[in-house]
Amino acid sequence: MTDAPGPLDHRPLRFGTFLFPRTVAGRTLLDHAAQAEDLGYDLIAVPDHPYNPDYIDQVALLSAVVGRTSSIRVLTDVVNLALRPPQVLAKTAWTIDRLAPGRVELGLGTGGLWDQIAAIGGPRWKPREARERLAEAIDVIRLLWSGDADVTYDGQYYQLDHPQPLLPPQEPIQLWIGSGGPLMRRLTASQGIGWIPNGNRLDLATVRADAAHFDTELAAADRPRTAVPRLYNAFFGHKLQDRSEGFLVGPASQWIDELTALALELDFDTFVLGDRETPVEHLQIFADQVIPQVRAQVAAARS
Repeated sequence: MTDAPGPLDHRPLRFGTFLFPRTVAGRTLLDHAAQAEDLGYDLIAVPDHPYNPDYIDQVALLSAVVGRTSSIRVLTDVVNLALRPPQVLAKTAWTIDRLAPGRVELGLGTGGLWDQIAAIGGPRWKPREARERLAEAIDVIRLLWSGDADVTYDGQYYQLDHPQPLLPPQEPIQLWIGSGGPLMRRLTASQGIGWIPNGNRLDLATVRADAAHFDTELAAADRPRTAVPRLYNAFFGHKLQDRSEGFLVGPASQWIDELTALALELDFDTFVLGDRETPVEHLQIFADQVIPQVRAQVAAARS
């Protein structure tokens, strides 16, 4: 990874594709990943729903993706902390980095779907406990990636008692937090970790309000606005279609304008695009019609 930009710099735009890891798709998911790399996408993102029999496992799929491809990065978007302890997550991401140096990014989330999590024996965390656990998990993961020969951690929820050290990652691993509420945004800003706003069909007004609050929290943490990367997931029911029906539901020209606005007005630098119904067909359309125009408009505006 390159160094973070300074206060007046902007991160390069990146575009990813979302793999909907349906069990019935099987190996065609790897074909989707290979096509994304061939088309010049920067990133492949996969969700984490271990309780859902209709989805295959996130980590296993991403491991297969890095074996099938050669350069595209992979992202847990986001991992389910309630079912994957941070000590194990640190080793998991570290392992992918050993197999494919510089290609893994770790997005963290608390879990959220507590009925489904509990159904397979997982916990039910209250919001405060979930935030506290996530904050501790970040500390634990960073310690295990530090390369220090001797680490300890005595948190309320997680502990490290002089474990055998890992080698440091071959390249720094980008951390992200999926954060929907104001207290989670505060945590994200204070930790200086990439921000993924959570929500289904977030409209532009909501994203503007959330981004304004995130800017406030960054300022309170004495961090420049552009110091922390921002990722917008455009796959929660968002569609590329002929008729306009709201934010990021419409023709390619609308997507170009609205993604450009997210980049120029709100400093989003990473976009994960996807369509649940026809993911492979839209992969080509985004690559041909949307992504080049967004890059060109943002570059022209910033020149």
